[in-house]
Amino acid sequence: MVQVITNHVGYDADYTKNAVFCGEAGMKPVCFDVINHADGAVVFSGKPVEVGEVDRWNTGYYWTMRFDEVKADGKYYILLKTEDDKEYRSYPFEIGKNIQEMMTLSHAGYYFKAQRPTGEVEATERNLKFGGPREGSQDVRGGWYDATGDIGIHLSHLSHTSYFNPQQAAFSAYVFFKINDLLEESRYPCYTMLKRRMLDEGMYGADFLMRMRAPSGSFFRSKGRSEAFCPINTTRHISFEFKNPSKRQGGGAWGDENEITDESYETSFRSGGGYAIAALAYAARTTYPSDYSKEEYIHAAISAYDYLYANNEKYTNDGKWNLVDEYCALDALVELYKTTREIDYLRRARDMVSRIAEKYVPVDDMMGYLSVNGTKRPFFHAADAGMPVVNLLNYYNIEINDELRAKTLDLAEKLMRYELHVTNEVNNPFGYARQLIQSGDGTIKTQFFYPHDVETAPWWQGENARIGSLSTAARSLSYYVCDEEFKAALNKYADDQINWVLGLNPYDACMMEGRGHNNNYYFYNVMKDFIQCPGGIVNGITGGLHDENGIEFITAPTDEIIDNWRWAEQWIPHASWYLYAQCMKKV
Repeated sequence: MVQVITNHVGYDADYTKNAVFCGEAGMKPVCFDVINHADGAVVFSGKPVEVGEVDRWNTGYYWTMRFDEVKADGKYYILLKTEDDKEYRSYPFEIGKNIQEMMTLSHAGYYFKAQRPTGEVEATERNLKFGGPREGSQDVRGGWYDATGDIGIHLSHLSHTSYFNPQQAAFSAYVFFKINDLLEESRYPCYTMLKRRMLDEGMYGADFLMRMRAPSGSFFRSKGRSEAFCPINTTRHISFEFKNPSKRQGGGAWGDENEITDESYETSFRSGGGYAIAALAYAARTTYPSDYSKEEYIHAAISAYDYLYANNEKYTNDGKWNLVDEYCALDALVELYKTTREIDYLRRARDMVSRIAEKYVPVDDMMGYLSVNGTKRPFFHAADAGMPVVNLLNYYNIEINDELRAKTLDLAEKLMRYELHVTNEVNNPFGYARQLIQSGDGTIKTQFFYPHDVETAPWWQGENARIGSLSTAARSLSYYVCDEEFKAALNKYADDQINWVLGLNPYDACMMEGRGHNNNYYFYNVMKDFIQCPGGIVNGITGGLHDENGIEFITAPTDEIIDNWRWAEQWIPHASWYLYAQCMKKV
């Protein structure tokens, strides 16, 4: 389809502004105008920049249009003209001070409020039994439903894969505390009520994590359901996860009951324990009504950290630490130090940063990437790709040693320079964050989308959390770098990821339900039971169904696809990272 594609929600006045013309090879766009929707006045004119086709997407031939200079509040549209006098007009969009935050943060916050388990679920969870062989029950009320089609509540999953644990409910609790602080730092005057609601979600999440503590000193990982359409009180349970399964099926891991131990129900740092500790430490210095005292929160955080640091290997699938454990433990230490001001936590954080830095693999003098396990194997992730840089910068903000601060900032810069390099090394009109991956056959290469054939297979999905995490990392780093050209590139990269989520993508689809147009609806075996929630963000766009160099966004049933979860299912990490990325902006 020939069209002009923009961010559906609008553009923040002080940040970059890009639109994309999707046409056909041989077309000759000559100019574009940004036009005030109210009076038809042309406020900016420019020349489209030819980019061409992208990979094997087969979605058209592209030109980009930058209009950063337009800053006045208002509603606009773009009119593009071609050499043969044809005109193509965009949907209207807005420009305004903090327009994206004002138009979407409340939506995403209320999405979480709607995902709280209440009614029959809460009643069942007051005395919830374990699934599988473990005896007993626990009051584990709270948390947020994980996804459109999964009313389970998980601190993490994919523990059988070693390197791909996503951070889920515990991270969401942490993010609500974090964004309350970021909104305060932004100095924008309209967030008073929003901050109260963010604190309410954060403290609600912290109380849930207190109930998820296991007698061992770790945390229970998950509350699941064995069947979506059966009564809650017969299917809800505290669930285990096979860490070394004897067989695989669908997107998960299966085994035999004799493979299950008490540790199978509980978390390592990488499977949710790190962010449970971080959230509880944050709660301990936050004034807001809750079910526990500040002393109880910090005691729980300290004791859990001490226990997991001594026993983390017991809860991992391979009996080893890796980068994912380390960056999760690092943020836990940052929050423990900020709450207690005990120098020992700063020393431990320094050690954790040193372990992360040892995994740096240089590409040249200016840039490189992190290995996930100390070999050449690169770290890449479907949800949390930006988390190492974000957490290094969180540590940077508490470090008091100038030499260590400089080393940490240098590492973060080199990592993000490489991210920008990989993103910009091919035709990429949308600025979508490309990635260095290792495929199932061991080949290390760069590509647009998360690979289909790694340890998580056949679990692969849209990456709106991944690009949200990278937007957060780029924006955070931009405040500390001195190189103005690099700073500008970081801000454009950060904006491009958010633009993609809010509609500036090849499918002209806004990924946040209830905003923009062309929202994707979730169908499950051609049923419509799993209805989307306003403010939630869907999984998003993937590589091609049968070609990783292609592109896919399935919106209706096909002969092959009767469940479009990979593209249309909402998932809380997408909304968590979106909130984090947006709140990283400052006035």
